[in-house]
Amino acid sequence: VKIELNKEIIDVEQKKKIISIMEIKNLNNKDMAYGNFLLARYEQQKKNFEKEFNFLLKGHSYYYKWGKKKYDQGVNYWLNTISNNQELMDLGKSDNAAKGQITPIFIVGVPRCGSTLIEKVIASGKNKISIGEETAILSFFVGKKIVANDLFKNNISKFKDEIIEKYKNRGLIKKENNYIFTDKSLDNFFFIGLIKEIFPNAKVINCKRNPLASIMSILKNNLGDVSWAHDLNHILKFFDTYHNKINSFKKIHPNFIYEVELEKFVENPETESKKLMRFCNLTWDKSCLEFYKR
Repeated sequence: VKIELNKEIIDVEQKKKIISIMEIKNLNNKDMAYGNFLLARYEQQKKNFEKEFNFLLKGHSYYYKWGKKKYDQGVNYWLNTISNNQELMDLGKSDNAAKGQITPIFIVGVPRCGSTLIEKVIASGKNKISIGEETAILSFFVGKKIVANDLFKNNISKFKDEIIEKYKNRGLIKKENNYIFTDKSLDNFFFIGLIKEIFPNAKVINCKRNPLASIMSILKNNLGDVSWAHDLNHILKFFDTYHNKINSFKKIHPNFIYEVELEKFVENPETESKKLMRFCNLTWDKSCLEFYKR
């Protein structure tokens, strides 16, 4: 869930009022977090970017304290348990011939990377495809198996049936859509090996953006449910893990992942969208760039 602050201008009097409330009232950590986010907005308006940055960090520090127990568990899971799971790392290393009709398009990356734009472009062409948005199917499945201490490699056939059934239950695997669907669960970059094992015909699109722009956007937009998004060290570690996972898999299967750079896409949308659709084996049409009409 993304929580956005009201974009109305905060003037000096409002700033003083916010500071006064934060100093006098016995506020909880969540209220203190939003007080700092409002002060960050004020400094942004004044183009005092260093002060804005410091207020953002302070706000997220309070926000993390507010949900500490839940966030501690989440941070440990994403930055340690999943990141270091050797079984997941070993999956998908074989290069077996693709079989089956199902052709999912997985869009991965870090938050605020332009993935929503890319999914809309893909879905706005002539081909009728099922839009999954953020299904979290693989993430939920993997988490359940880790808790149960199930081995992935020895049960891959069974797991394949389970996962395909879950996508069918969501109404994403349809004959009339040529069995093509999108899944924009960004953290699926942890599961690229599993994706290749289960969906050998899959297309994986890695959405890239200037890391500093993504990090600042994550800080400015309070991604409340994202455990690692409230501490700069956690954010940097998550970004490092993301880059390492993508680069490691690209070395094994260089043609399995297609990379889209947001800055290039915005600068040359027609050229970049044509290359994107070609990778997905989809027909390009000018409607791809008229996604806002959907």
